[in-house]
Amino acid sequence: MRSARGKAGVTRQQILVVASRLFAERGFYGTSTREISEAVGIRQPSLYSHFATKHLLLAELIDLDLRPALHRLARALELDGPVAARLHAFLHADVAAVLRLPFDVRCLYNDDALRTPELQEQARRRDELHQLTCRLVQQGVASGELAADPVFVQRAITGLLLEVMRERGASVRPAPDDRAVDVADFVLRATLADPLSLVAVRVRSADLLADIAGRRAADLV
Repeated sequence: MRSARGKAGVTRQQILVVASRLFAERGFYGTSTREISEAVGIRQPSLYSHFATKHLLLAELIDLDLRPALHRLARALELDGPVAARLHAFLHADVAAVLRLPFDVRCLYNDDALRTPELQEQARRRDELHQLTCRLVQQGVASGELAADPVFVQRAITGLLLEVMRERGASVRPAPDDRAVDVADFVLRATLADPLSLVAVRVRSADLLADIAGRRAADLV
């Protein structure tokens, strides 16, 4: 995350963290740029030197989640190996990444804000993420590994991620991989054509995790 300092020595990251907390507590439309600048401890012109509008601030927060998620999903789609293991590894990597984000993730997906012209690119990326998730599940159905409706599974995954964000709250969650594995196991247990194959899926998923997560294997312990 960029950390260029403004005139008051405040980093861009500090602005993002404070704004995310206010958006989560008061809502995007219930928070003003004046309130953000006061909470950060800077004047509004200093805030505008980083973010010209409140929509641009929210757009960057969303992109810090969506762009890496799309990269992880693209990797899961292009890698070799069982689809079920790739889906499990993607879910593990994605949930853990959400839990490690330094800002309040509960503020990210405001449907009213995402319908505005200012956030149409973020809305497009979210739709792309949903479509690619469906594609990965569909591959699993075609291979006989999964037995579920792809659209239903995508919507269930979205609901689980939103619950993970709510559960996490404003703070980075300790041991995020534990909860990430819980979510991945839950989805695969519900969608595997043979639920008894989950143990084997988890073993293969562990082999794929570092590649999909984009981190060194040592960082995942």
